[in-house]
Amino acid sequence: MEVAMQKFPKGLPTLEELKKWNTSDVPPETAWIWGKGDEIGRINLLTPERILAARNSELNDGDTVSLNWPMTLPTKPAFGRTPCKHRMANHPDGPMVFDDWLDMNIQSGSQWDGFRHYGHQTQGRFYNDLTPEEVLSGTRCGIQAVSNHGIVGRGVLLDYYSWSLETGKTYDPFTSHAIQLEYLLTVAKAQNVRFEVGDILLIRSGYTAAYYEYEKSDPKKLDEAGSLKPNLAGVAQTEEMKAWLHDSYFAAVAGDSPSWECWPPKGWALHEFLLGSWGMLIGEMFDLEALAKQCKEKKRWSFFFMSTPLNVPGGIASFANALAIH
Repeated sequence: MEVAMQKFPKGLPTLEELKKWNTSDVPPETAWIWGKGDEIGRINLLTPERILAARNSELNDGDTVSLNWPMTLPTKPAFGRTPCKHRMANHPDGPMVFDDWLDMNIQSGSQWDGFRHYGHQTQGRFYNDLTPEEVLSGTRCGIQAVSNHGIVGRGVLLDYYSWSLETGKTYDPFTSHAIQLEYLLTVAKAQNVRFEVGDILLIRSGYTAAYYEYEKSDPKKLDEAGSLKPNLAGVAQTEEMKAWLHDSYFAAVAGDSPSWECWPPKGWALHEFLLGSWGMLIGEMFDLEALAKQCKEKKRWSFFFMSTPLNVPGGIASFANALAIH
């Protein structure tokens, strides 16, 4: 935070202000503002002061909700990724001792996209000027840096899927339905949600709910969603959405869809800006069903959020390991 405030003493810059501040050797919407040695991006917003404020405002009942979908789901992950394989065997110590193994693409289930996952496509750089060559040869900006800090703070759920059902604006989460900013703000108003700098924003688009339905009624839909080029509902790729996501200064975003944003993208992907340009983690396939139910029961859509990513030096992504507490 200190480096950013030295650069911008009047406050964190808007996307429009960045366009004027950046030099010609980086894309105009780049927000590498935390220092040349930074590896955690917007996680810098999760200061001790904000974490303590979130504890004081959000921890009221002690009711916990896991946000981790079973690691064996989906059985056919999107984008052609391999599903989780779990095996067990006796340890040589004897018949009463067991070990187990996991073999999977980390991005096949509830997970965080790290900064080495998706770079700025035209610039050819990942977050904080990381090159593709560095991704393969070093550990800079690996998921271990986020793991060492942790993702702890105030979480907010926008239950767009429930709102769409209640208002008659129904859609299929297994289609490329684009969630527009005006509707997200409408959901926030309906839930009486206020946003704060450093929030972890969760958006429920209905993927996991639809998954369970199609598992019973139309399993072929699951095969389509698990293809190399799936159609998935998610956040719209618009300039106003991009500006809002940047200027709200969320510490991270996540959702229940395998892509978080509408897929396939309409021209450009938000991934390259959030991950590559701003250093904002993207969580995908979070299990938000129980959280949505608890939030509705309590009529409170903010909560204390905790996540401990894997401490893998140079890691591209991580299991979510996420928890919400009211």
